[in-house]
Amino acid sequence: MSGGNAAYTIESLARGLSVLKGFSPARYDMSLAEIAETAQVTKATAFRIAHTLTEYGFLMRIDQTKLYRLGPTALSVGLETVASMTLPIIAEPALVHLRDRTGETVQLAVPDQLSAVIVGRYPSRRFPPNTVYIGHRVPIYAGSLGRAMLSALEPEQRRAVLAECEIRAATPRSRTSPEAILQALEADAQRGWSLNDQETTVEHRSLAAPLLTPSGQPAGAVNVTVSAQRITAHDLVGKYADAVVQAAQNISGLLPETFAGRQYVA
Repeated sequence: MSGGNAAYTIESLARGLSVLKGFSPARYDMSLAEIAETAQVTKATAFRIAHTLTEYGFLMRIDQTKLYRLGPTALSVGLETVASMTLPIIAEPALVHLRDRTGETVQLAVPDQLSAVIVGRYPSRRFPPNTVYIGHRVPIYAGSLGRAMLSALEPEQRRAVLAECEIRAATPRSRTSPEAILQALEADAQRGWSLNDQETTVEHRSLAAPLLTPSGQPAGAVNVTVSAQRITAHDLVGKYADAVVQAAQNISGLLPETFAGRQYVA
């Protein structure tokens, strides 16, 4: 049981929740004895817990085996809630944590045709943030956010998207060759993150990782953006790549196959 004031804890509810948490991909059904062991109660109490959870649809009893599995209510409550949420709401706790962990500005983007659109932004509390705003668009091929999304596509899909783009240089460091961008995207796919080293503005660098649905489709991306005068590309990778990838994986783990507001890259 988690910490807190025990005076406010409803023991019977806590035991029922512990039973629900006991199910996993490795254990999708439980016997009455296993329920008793999970909840740390007698078999008689376990039967009452199982009966109550079954009555409300959180469990279902398989008559042939006398085992219990998660019922339709348990399966639908979380999925329906997450499916109705927009990506910024789902991602916010992880993005705030990433901002506080790194001390840098964190951004969230979704794909919209040939652009990456900023839909979440958490400015650094220590350093002056960039001037990007909610709704700001960056060509999908240019910044770390768009490239992170592209890197999650199959090679032929990446090539098809780039074929539709009118590639232009924003700074002297911008890649403008489709082949050079495709080569970079392949490297990004292998390592799990994308680096923008002063390719959209000379003042900033950023590092992004894609957000993926259960089937592996890119639904967005998250990045950390820093001042190019303060942090080198080498230090950006060394200090923050793991944290950005972890944040992206944490958010991806919450995404159902469909949710409100998602648009695919391709």
